[in-house]
Amino acid sequence: MIPVRSLGRSGFSVTELGLGAAFIGGRDDPSLNDLEMASDRFDDLAIATVHRAIELGIRHIDTSPLYGPSERRIGKALESVDTTGLTISTKVGTHPERPYSYTASDLRWSLEQSFKLLGLDHIDLVLIHDPPSMEPVLRAGEGFDALETMRSEGMLDFIGLGVRDHNFHRMAIELDRVDMILTFADYNVVRRHAASLITQAHSAGVGVLLGSPQMLGLLAKGDPLATAGRRPLDYAAQFSSGDIEAAAEWSTWCRDRDVDLRHLNMRFVLQNHQIGAVLTGAATPGEIETNVFEAYKKVPDDVWAEAMLRIADLDKQDASG
Repeated sequence: MIPVRSLGRSGFSVTELGLGAAFIGGRDDPSLNDLEMASDRFDDLAIATVHRAIELGIRHIDTSPLYGPSERRIGKALESVDTTGLTISTKVGTHPERPYSYTASDLRWSLEQSFKLLGLDHIDLVLIHDPPSMEPVLRAGEGFDALETMRSEGMLDFIGLGVRDHNFHRMAIELDRVDMILTFADYNVVRRHAASLITQAHSAGVGVLLGSPQMLGLLAKGDPLATAGRRPLDYAAQFSSGDIEAAAEWSTWCRDRDVDLRHLNMRFVLQNHQIGAVLTGAATPGEIETNVFEAYKKVPDDVWAEAMLRIADLDKQDASG
């Protein structure tokens, strides 16, 4: 069984490893030229991936209307499994049909669309997603106020914020507007920019979900330089050249010690118990099997100790300038 952690003071408990469903089932396949065939193939992969995650003990799934067919595919998968103990989080504010709108009417509409696709009439956690500023989500009657109203109506249990900007998270925590935050791609062996934010949230009793622990796959697919080279614009938009070089250095370091970087990194993020849940992305059953296996496979003691010393040294270097 995958251990359960509590998300802050809320009383909301989830498995410490959750399924991040941004790429569930995959997005394209050059071998499939027929679009209908491709869609069916991806749907089948997604359903199988969700089923395998549940079989392996994962009991939390995170999705969003922004993630293409993710909600629809999860809804189809949930039709044929026992969902007892399963928790779901989704997001509002970035629906492709009403992008970056945080009005009460649009947030309600978005959540209602999610209900239809997921086959639910209630969702455990709903997060405001990627606001360009905090003004529209803090406006009276909109944003967080709108989610509070929907919570009072029984549509959701917990309110969160999922965004890259740490200052937005800090503001939401300090104003006591959220039960949870979702930060992504910024706490791992390469980047620990979110460390102080995670500590602040934990101290305030706010739960933390960590998305994209493998830096959008940069740490999970072999040589990071080759991975970044296949999608240069995508990675350049998210990470600095220094981040990519540091990932390559970690890859070499791990290879010299016969350890997979993906494995080491997953063990690293899970050992921080101020994080309530790590959302591991997977497009196929094989990927979720690998992710769960590596999450609970021990790294050799000597390699682990050396890695922790290396991280401590890197953090000291960052702190000194």
